[in-house]
Amino acid sequence: MMNLLSAGFFRLWRSKSFWVSLAVMAIVGAIEPLFGYAAMAELAANGSMDASVSLDSRYIIFPFLSGILSSAFCALFVGAGHSDGGIRSKLAAGHRRAVVYLSELILCVTAGALLCLGYIAAVLATGIPLLGPMRTPLLTVLWYTLCAVIMTTAITALFTTISILCHNKAVAAVACIFLAYFLLFLGIFLNARLAEPEFYPAHQSIEDGQIVTVEARPNPGYIRGMKRAVYQFLFDLPGCQAVQLSVTMTTGVPPRLPLWSLASMTMFAGLGVALFRKKDLK
Repeated sequence: MMNLLSAGFFRLWRSKSFWVSLAVMAIVGAIEPLFGYAAMAELAANGSMDASVSLDSRYIIFPFLSGILSSAFCALFVGAGHSDGGIRSKLAAGHRRAVVYLSELILCVTAGALLCLGYIAAVLATGIPLLGPMRTPLLTVLWYTLCAVIMTTAITALFTTISILCHNKAVAAVACIFLAYFLLFLGIFLNARLAEPEFYPAHQSIEDGQIVTVEARPNPGYIRGMKRAVYQFLFDLPGCQAVQLSVTMTTGVPPRLPLWSLASMTMFAGLGVALFRKKDLK
């Protein structure tokens, strides 16, 4: 394993797809505070009473990007091992399939975590001078960051499994990127449905010069029972989690989310090992 990892990290260091993905994360992280500063200047020019823009709103973006870029990176990085015969060579040298798979998984998971750190370093380096320090307490930010990095590693495990089981690098890339976007948009949909209020509050309005009072009433769009449990289960999955992380940063990410991510990563790794053992690489 150690020999595979040492050679793998050297391959990762020389990987163009890794450095391109890291550069994209860093560039977006550096640019995001500039948009915030421009919005702050526009508010000030319009005479707004509160023209400040929080760095927090720019910081929470990286879980959305990390999943998408990890999907492309995993497909290209692992796919290169298929196309250049590297994976077959490792097996021919006597390495067990489980060891080969786990070495690729460790490399991709490490790359996914580094992509997150690249964004964080860039957004803080640019954002603190322009927008000031983050308003969320430090411990809450650190907890959010840990949960987001764990989520990224979990979904990276899924993309690694898909990539190592698919010989065609282009097909693997399309499948992984499509899945990343599907999970992201599914998370947005689930968040909108789960955020529906159970009751519409009472309110008053004026109609024909008279005050009309509308009593509180149940919301027919509110999801209840087993359907709500299923929606919440899907919302807690990696990928969908990116949306949930963004709306819980300031209040504290629920402890179940990193636990779900770790459980998902373990499941993806076990599934990948089992399927790769049966994979025909000829």
